[in-house]
Amino acid sequence: MGDFDSLIISEKNMKYIRDIFRPKQKSYGKGEIILDGQAPDNRLCVLLKGSAYLCVEQENGGRQLLDYFTKGQLICPEMLPGADNGHCFILAKYPCTAACLSHQELQEHMLTHSDSDLTELFSHLLHAVIHAGNEHCHILQQKTIRSKLTAYLRAQSVRQGSTSVHIPIPYSDLADYLAIDRSSLMTELSRMDGEGIIEKKGRVIVLDIKNRHL
Repeated sequence: MGDFDSLIISEKNMKYIRDIFRPKQKSYGKGEIILDGQAPDNRLCVLLKGSAYLCVEQENGGRQLLDYFTKGQLICPEMLPGADNGHCFILAKYPCTAACLSHQELQEHMLTHSDSDLTELFSHLLHAVIHAGNEHCHILQQKTIRSKLTAYLRAQSVRQGSTSVHIPIPYSDLADYLAIDRSSLMTELSRMDGEGIIEKKGRVIVLDIKNRHL
């Protein structure tokens, strides 16, 4: 089956899932909750359109961005931290469409069919989700704003397969994701641009300017 090189489910693999399960499609408006840590839910969902945020509600009523998901990515209740961490949920940042199936449907198929391709696909996706979580922890452990940005941009460059990196979320949300102040983030990006380490064009950042390595 192949195409297991990223967090994104390819069109070919998505067609394979559709043909087997006929998953239900549901649309979500901006700000609508897709999965809620306070509500029992056993769905596996793949985003077909739009983007979604994994958030935790803070004591002051604000929200902290823990992760984000774009077209082709898998989301499931197991991604939500435990209740001890506060009210966690995945919501539509922009209007979304998701294809959803239940754990039970997946388990029943695995028990009644010898489907090595599907087993390999979901095994890869779960490992990719774990890797992404570890990658985020590594970024947050960096001591300076520049080192956080450097680690994030390197990871995005690898994920996107290019030294021209598209930042998939607004800079205000990126600052939240990196646990830094937005103004400090923008100041550091301007400094790195001025030093020729990057070239910033809106939400596209080109790395290795002037043959310097990030």
